[in-house]
Amino acid sequence: MKEPFIDMYDRFFNNVYRYVYSKLGNKWDTDDVVSEVFRKAFERFSTLQEDSNAKAWLMTIARHTIIDFYRKKKDNVTGEILEQLVHEESFEAKLEIDDDIECLKKSMSYLPEEDQELIKLKYFAELKYKEIGYVVGKSEDALKTRVFRLLKKVGILVKKCIEGVGTNG
Repeated sequence: MKEPFIDMYDRFFNNVYRYVYSKLGNKWDTDDVVSEVFRKAFERFSTLQEDSNAKAWLMTIARHTIIDFYRKKKDNVTGEILEQLVHEESFEAKLEIDDDIECLKKSMSYLPEEDQELIKLKYFAELKYKEIGYVVGKSEDALKTRVFRLLKKVGILVKKCIEGVGTNG
Protein backbone atom coordinates (compact mmCIF):
# COMPACT_ATOMS: atom_id res chain seq x y z
CA MET A 1 0.00 0.00 0.00
CA LYS A 2 1.32 3.43 -0.97
CA GLU A 3 2.06 5.75 1.96
CA PRO A 4 -0.07 8.90 2.32
CA PHE A 5 1.37 12.08 0.82
CA ILE A 6 1.87 13.73 4.22
CA ASP A 7 4.03 10.80 5.38
CA MET A 8 6.14 11.05 2.24
CA TYR A 9 6.43 14.82 2.78
CA ASP A 10 7.57 14.34 6.37
CA ARG A 11 10.07 11.61 5.44
CA PHE A 12 11.77 13.41 2.57
CA PHE A 13 11.33 17.14 3.23
CA ASN A 14 14.83 17.60 4.68
CA ASN A 15 16.46 15.70 1.80
CA VAL A 16 14.65 17.81 -0.80
CA TYR A 17 15.40 21.02 1.09
CA ARG A 18 19.14 20.31 1.43
CA TYR A 19 19.41 19.36 -2.24
CA VAL A 20 17.58 22.48 -3.46
CA TYR A 21 19.58 24.70 -1.10
CA SER A 22 22.82 23.20 -2.39
CA LYS A 23 21.78 24.17 -5.92
CA LEU A 24 20.39 27.66 -5.21
CA GLY A 25 22.49 28.86 -2.28
CA ASN A 26 19.94 31.03 -0.51
CA LYS A 27 17.04 30.41 1.83
CA TRP A 28 14.45 32.57 0.08
CA ASP A 29 14.69 30.94 -3.33
CA THR A 30 15.05 27.54 -1.71
CA ASP A 31 11.84 28.01 0.27
CA ASP A 32 9.99 28.99 -2.90
CA VAL A 33 11.36 26.14 -4.99
CA VAL A 34 10.79 23.50 -2.29
CA SER A 35 7.19 24.67 -1.98
CA GLU A 36 6.82 24.35 -5.74
CA VAL A 37 8.36 20.84 -5.67
CA PHE A 38 5.87 19.60 -3.10
CA ARG A 39 2.98 21.33 -4.84
CA LYS A 40 3.84 19.50 -8.06
CA ALA A 41 4.35 16.25 -6.16
CA PHE A 42 0.97 16.62 -4.47
CA GLU A 43 -0.74 17.24 -7.80
CA ARG A 44 0.94 14.19 -9.35
CA PHE A 45 0.86 11.94 -6.28
CA SER A 46 -1.88 9.75 -7.72
CA THR A 47 0.43 8.87 -10.64
CA LEU A 48 3.16 7.50 -8.33
CA GLN A 49 3.25 3.74 -8.79
CA GLU A 50 2.88 1.43 -5.81
CA ASP A 51 6.39 -0.02 -6.14
CA SER A 52 8.12 3.23 -7.17
CA ASN A 53 10.91 4.86 -5.23
CA ALA A 54 9.21 7.94 -3.78
CA LYS A 55 12.48 9.65 -2.81
CA ALA A 56 13.94 9.36 -6.31
CA TRP A 57 10.60 10.50 -7.76
CA LEU A 58 10.66 13.61 -5.55
CA MET A 59 14.28 14.38 -6.41
CA THR A 60 13.46 14.16 -10.10
CA ILE A 61 10.68 16.69 -9.59
CA ALA A 62 13.10 18.86 -7.57
CA ARG A 63 15.75 18.70 -10.26
CA HIS A 64 13.30 19.72 -12.99
CA THR A 65 11.86 22.50 -10.82
CA ILE A 66 15.37 23.92 -10.25
CA ILE A 67 15.99 23.85 -14.00
CA ASP A 68 12.72 25.74 -14.54
CA PHE A 69 13.72 28.23 -11.83
CA TYR A 70 17.01 29.03 -13.58
CA ARG A 71 15.30 29.33 -16.96
CA LYS A 72 12.90 31.92 -15.57
CA LYS A 73 15.69 33.65 -13.70
CA LYS A 74 17.84 33.92 -16.82
CA ASP A 75 15.44 36.60 -18.07
CA ASN A 76 16.38 38.85 -15.16
CA VAL A 77 20.18 38.88 -15.44
CA THR A 78 20.72 42.13 -13.55
CA GLY A 79 18.66 40.99 -10.58
CA GLU A 80 20.46 37.66 -10.54
CA ILE A 81 23.90 39.28 -10.54
CA LEU A 82 22.93 41.62 -7.70
CA GLU A 83 21.48 38.75 -5.71
CA GLN A 84 24.63 36.68 -6.19
CA LEU A 85 26.83 39.57 -5.08
CA VAL A 86 24.78 40.13 -1.94
CA HIS A 87 24.61 36.41 -1.27
CA GLU A 88 28.31 35.82 -1.87
CA GLU A 89 29.34 38.54 0.57
CA SER A 90 27.30 37.11 3.42
CA PHE A 91 28.13 33.53 2.47
CA GLU A 92 31.84 34.31 2.16
CA ALA A 93 31.88 36.06 5.53
CA LYS A 94 30.62 32.85 7.16
CA LEU A 95 33.03 30.64 5.23
CA GLU A 96 36.11 32.69 6.08
CA ILE A 97 35.84 31.22 9.57
CA ASP A 98 36.50 27.75 8.20
CA ASP A 99 39.20 27.44 5.52
CA ASP A 100 38.36 23.78 4.95
CA ILE A 101 34.83 24.63 3.85
CA GLU A 102 36.16 27.43 1.64
CA CYS A 103 38.56 25.01 0.01
CA LEU A 104 35.80 22.47 -0.52
CA LYS A 105 33.67 25.11 -2.22
CA LYS A 106 36.53 26.17 -4.48
CA SER A 107 37.39 22.58 -5.28
CA MET A 108 33.80 21.76 -6.20
CA SER A 109 33.70 24.74 -8.55
CA TYR A 110 36.43 23.12 -10.67
CA LEU A 111 34.18 20.14 -11.38
CA PRO A 112 31.86 20.09 -14.38
CA GLU A 113 28.22 20.84 -13.52
CA GLU A 114 27.21 17.20 -14.06
CA ASP A 115 29.80 16.02 -11.52
CA GLN A 116 28.72 18.66 -9.00
CA GLU A 117 25.16 17.42 -9.48
CA LEU A 118 26.17 13.84 -8.64
CA ILE A 119 27.90 14.91 -5.44
CA LYS A 120 24.93 17.05 -4.40
CA LEU A 121 22.47 14.23 -5.04
CA LYS A 122 24.65 11.77 -3.10
CA TYR A 123 25.68 13.90 -0.12
CA PHE A 124 23.15 16.73 0.18
CA ALA A 125 20.01 14.89 -0.91
CA GLU A 126 21.37 11.63 0.57
CA LEU A 127 20.20 9.52 -2.34
CA LYS A 128 21.41 5.97 -2.86
CA TYR A 129 23.19 5.19 -6.11
CA LYS A 130 20.12 3.40 -7.44
CA GLU A 131 18.03 6.52 -6.76
CA ILE A 132 20.61 8.78 -8.38
CA GLY A 133 20.56 6.50 -11.39
CA TYR A 134 16.82 6.96 -11.62
CA VAL A 135 17.18 10.75 -11.46
CA VAL A 136 20.04 11.15 -13.95
CA GLY A 137 19.42 8.10 -16.16
CA LYS A 138 22.70 6.28 -15.52
CA SER A 139 23.53 2.82 -14.19
CA GLU A 140 24.18 2.27 -10.51
CA ASP A 141 27.62 0.72 -11.12
CA ALA A 142 28.73 3.56 -13.38
CA LEU A 143 27.67 6.08 -10.73
CA LYS A 144 29.54 4.30 -7.92
CA THR A 145 32.75 4.39 -9.94
CA ARG A 146 32.26 7.98 -11.02
CA VAL A 147 31.47 9.29 -7.52
CA PHE A 148 34.42 7.37 -6.06
CA ARG A 149 36.74 9.01 -8.60
CA LEU A 150 35.15 12.41 -8.01
CA LEU A 151 35.74 12.14 -4.26
CA LYS A 152 39.40 11.30 -4.82
CA LYS A 153 39.72 14.26 -7.20
CA VAL A 154 37.98 16.65 -4.80
CA GLY A 155 40.14 15.34 -1.95
CA ILE A 156 43.31 16.16 -3.87
CA LEU A 157 42.00 19.61 -4.80
CA VAL A 158 41.00 20.36 -1.19
CA LYS A 159 44.40 19.22 0.10
CA LYS A 160 46.21 21.46 -2.38
CA CYS A 161 43.94 24.36 -1.47
CA ILE A 162 44.48 23.89 2.26
CA GLU A 163 48.24 23.71 1.78
CA GLY A 164 48.04 26.94 -0.23
CA VAL A 165 45.89 28.60 2.44
CA GLY A 166 48.30 27.47 5.16
CA THR A 167 51.34 28.89 3.40
CA ASN A 168 49.71 32.14 2.28
CA GLY A 169 48.04 33.17 5.45
